[in-house]
Amino acid sequence: MNKQFTFLFFTLLGFISLRVSAQSDLKRSAPSAPYSVGLQLGTTGAGIQLARVLTPDSRLVGRVGVSYFAYNQPFQVKAGEGKLHITPDLVMGIALASVKWHPFKTNPFFLTGGAGYTWRPDLKANLIAEGDVKFGGLQISEENVGVIHANVRWRNVLGYAGLGYGRSTPVRRLGFAVELGCYYLGSPTVDLHYTGFLETTTIDEQIPVIQNNLRNYRFLPSLQFLVTYGLFRGK
Repeated sequence: MNKQFTFLFFTLLGFISLRVSAQSDLKRSAPSAPYSVGLQLGTTGAGIQLARVLTPDSRLVGRVGVSYFAYNQPFQVKAGEGKLHITPDLVMGIALASVKWHPFKTNPFFLTGGAGYTWRPDLKANLIAEGDVKFGGLQISEENVGVIHANVRWRNVLGYAGLGYGRSTPVRRLGFAVELGCYYLGSPTVDLHYTGFLETTTIDEQIPVIQNNLRNYRFLPSLQFLVTYGLFRGK
């Protein structure tokens, strides 16, 4: 995850460096629209965003928005002579309120920070065996494997920080922006329910170890592309 975030960070910096030299005289002189509505698409799904200029120089902008992403496509993993059928249940719905700051008056580069709320801060999965499978070198028949229900859960309230290029309230009627950020989720907790051979093991005693191994999965990188439309623009 850290390597992916580093790659996205330098990709965004490269994009910014190419665009800085292309600033037009219009952007230097014309004010931004006071309000805007935008559509976003990225790694946390699709969403909508509303923005309002907070200062006369348009360098401070308030935003509220929501995004949604879901994934539940089953897949298989080979385990010995058999397979494990895994059905994930991932829903990523985020409501975010943030403030953007443009450090340079004539440059659309911005820094942003805020807080969000997610109503489904978890990743669920059901595991069912097909054929004999192996766990730690132990061969187990299909009927003895049973069903495993796993749930990894983060907290509902999220922190957010990011940077990007583009204006939420465009100078022209239509604007574009790209934003690279990161959500802070907190350390996850793990919950397991199962039938079959796992009921005869001490796997419950290993849950704290599993949670400790997952403690670094506290951050969710986000890359978003936005199209914005200015509202209530003066003549």
